[in-house]
Amino acid sequence: MKNFIELKNITKKYGNKTVLNDINFSIPSNQVVALLGGNGTGKSTLLRLIAGIEKPSSGNIQYASNEIVIGYVPERFPKNLRFTPSEYLSYMGSMGGIPKVTLEAKMRRLLLLFQLEQFKDIRIHELSKGNIQKVGIIQALLQHPDILILDEPLSGLDKESQEMLMETIKELKDHGSTIILTYHEANLLEPVVDKTYFLVDGKLTSTKVNDSARKLLIINSMNKSYVKDWEGILQIEDRENQLYLYVSQQHSDEILFKVLELKGSVEAVSPIDSMEEGREA
Repeated sequence: MKNFIELKNITKKYGNKTVLNDINFSIPSNQVVALLGGNGTGKSTLLRLIAGIEKPSSGNIQYASNEIVIGYVPERFPKNLRFTPSEYLSYMGSMGGIPKVTLEAKMRRLLLLFQLEQFKDIRIHELSKGNIQKVGIIQALLQHPDILILDEPLSGLDKESQEMLMETIKELKDHGSTIILTYHEANLLEPVVDKTYFLVDGKLTSTKVNDSARKLLIINSMNKSYVKDWEGILQIEDRENQLYLYVSQQHSDEILFKVLELKGSVEAVSPIDSMEEGREA
């Protein structure tokens, strides 16, 4: 199995704060790789380093070829763009060297696929969060990427678009691409993931965070957008009118207080082991 990228001794600092510390791992071809961890653990930073948007403070990233095409979708796609989706995608495709006829055909297919065709001539800053996210995803797919990097890709997407993105990920993998992503929606994306790494205290590990240090909070009638960026949230599952929040024990009281402040209703609080046993019974 060919490795597209090798990360060797990668450290990233912002001022005196070390976000990533001596990261070593390889990213193979034809795989879906997940980078998981709580908020603030450096997942987005690592994705930006892999995409070449930022440079490490030390260490190096080696690519198998200078010809590798990388598609990158940030968690928060810029909202203040004055372009329409058609204008923006045309510009980005032209910058990528895609011939005009090919570009127009790809844009038409992807706009229809993600149900964005009717919004193609509306200014991006006037679109909903979910539709803005779709523009970012389409942009990353214009050139068939060898590596597709997705930071919380399902955030803001409706169920049909989430399913369409899942099918697109499978299709890209079938055609030899590697997909690297972060997510909170474990129940949706876990079936397509081949390899999972966890970021803990700036280190990368293939071992899951110790369950004894986590709790599960079940919250009624609260929008995921309120909680997903809170420190201590390790994973979120959106189940109809309930949020299943997997949180670090260290931050569980603080998160409960915030939920109650927002008039949220707490259905249950449980150590992770006993709740999972109850769900499996």
